[in-house]
Parts: sequence; C-alpha cells; structure tokens
Amino acid sequence: MTPAAPNDMTIADSYARIDEFISKNPTVKSFKVEDDNHGMGMLSTVGTSQKQAVNMRLDQSTIRNYLVNNGFSFTNDSVCSRT
Repeated sequence: MTPAAPNDMTIADSYARIDEFISKNPTVKSFKVEDDNHGMGMLSTVGTSQKQAVNMRLDQSTIRNYLVNNGFSFTNDSVCSRT
C-alpha cells in the first residue's frame, strides 16, 4: 500500500518526492500520472512486474508539467516515458 501524502506537504516536498521516486526506479522507462480530483496525485510505475507508486499533494496536470519540464514525454494524458 502506498502511504498518503501529509496534509501539510509543500509543493517543494511534492517535487522532491517525485524526484526521489524516479531516482529509485532507474530501470523503469514509463510512469503513470493520476489524481483523485481533490488535490492528491499519484505517480506509479508502468510495465514492471511489481507496481510501485508514490503520492503527493499535486494534481495530475501539475505533475505532468513537472515531468515534461524534466525531460519526460507523454504518449497520452497519463503515461509518460523517459526521453
């Protein structure tokens, strides 16, 4: 189970959590971005034998923009790949 993001998580904390998650999964090429429409976002691995995920206090579009600005490309609205 993926732990929830703390209510007092800052934007900087959320970006750090994304960076840490991506760094901990260097062999994963694709990630899925989702949110609950209430300010909680999730980034998960795609195409791996064991799905891993991390939650943060960002919506899907903010996570998506952050990943695009950090070298990822999106094949659709929710799945991105390392470029």
